[in-house]
Amino acid sequence: MIEILLDPLTGLLDGLISGTIAFFAVLVFSFFYRFFTNEKIPIFIGIAFGLGFWGFTGGLVDIFQQPTLGGAIKILTVLIFVVWGINTGDKISAKIPKKGIETLKGIGYGNKKFTTIKLPHERLIFDMASKPKLPNSLKTELSEREFTLPSDLLQETIIKRVKRRLITDWGLGDVEIELSKDGKITHLSVSAKDEGLSVILPRDKIAIPIECELLPSTLVIGDYVTVFLENNHIIERIEVKGIDEKNKIITIFCDPTDLEMIRNSKAKLVIALPIRVPKPHELSVENESGSIEEFKAGKISKTLNEIGIDGKVATKIINMVQCKLYKIDPPVTIAIIKKVTINELKKQNPEAANMLRKRKIWK
Repeated sequence: MIEILLDPLTGLLDGLISGTIAFFAVLVFSFFYRFFTNEKIPIFIGIAFGLGFWGFTGGLVDIFQQPTLGGAIKILTVLIFVVWGINTGDKISAKIPKKGIETLKGIGYGNKKFTTIKLPHERLIFDMASKPKLPNSLKTELSEREFTLPSDLLQETIIKRVKRRLITDWGLGDVEIELSKDGKITHLSVSAKDEGLSVILPRDKIAIPIECELLPSTLVIGDYVTVFLENNHIIERIEVKGIDEKNKIITIFCDPTDLEMIRNSKAKLVIALPIRVPKPHELSVENESGSIEEFKAGKISKTLNEIGIDGKVATKIINMVQCKLYKIDPPVTIAIIKKVTINELKKQNPEAANMLRKRKIWK
């Protein structure tokens, strides 16, 4: 009789001991599950974890090898403790404020803040003097691209990281960046990698070296020149693609039909030409949506005509507006264009200027 009662009592005692161990294991698991997911752990998963933890210690294996009434009581007791541990861990975790999650994350990662560095529009990505030019398609790809960096970096480090990304990821040859105090890019110049002539030579063109008697000082690749040859032929406004200052030789691209004209003839005079003055449409305008488009004088002219300004006066006003806009760093906003236009119109017709205040000039 005593042996019959001893087996269940032993099973109950072992169940209390094993159940206590499983209880704390499942409690911790349930606590962190609720803490990070904000959901209660499914009972089935909790029981599987608890019994698995107990089985890992060897207790569950022994029971299945020698099934007894005491073993069944032991399993039942452990299950009760496991379910209790699931509910207890869930309740404890639910009472912890949500900000505890952020606090715990902060221990591992810190409260690091980030800043976004945005590249300018493709119109404001300039070529570096005397270096290979970047294709327009690549400038378009880089246009207004953003980089996310830690906000605690020094300005010099930010510049180095952006340059490294551009050179490594896009294969640029060189990059010049200037940042303002608030982390905005105020100037960006880029160049392609130095490559052979065959890579940059357009189709149906040939590269020809021309020996010169004299060269303008500080002449660099990318300058435009007019070349007067000894045979009295003139090459009008051509871009210098290569230069050998020591031997006074410049390289240009031209049509194959010009080969006979240039062959065996030196240049007796090379004149460097200025870059053409930008035309009005080369101004860039930032719309309210943030997109960039070309300056179109026709939009302003149409609005001025609608309020009774004749073509001659409108043209004069638009020319004055353009002169003032060129002094402003691009892109200019529509609000600035309207303000400058109203100020110029006020000098010619104050009444019309008041009418213009109530109208859109860029539609």
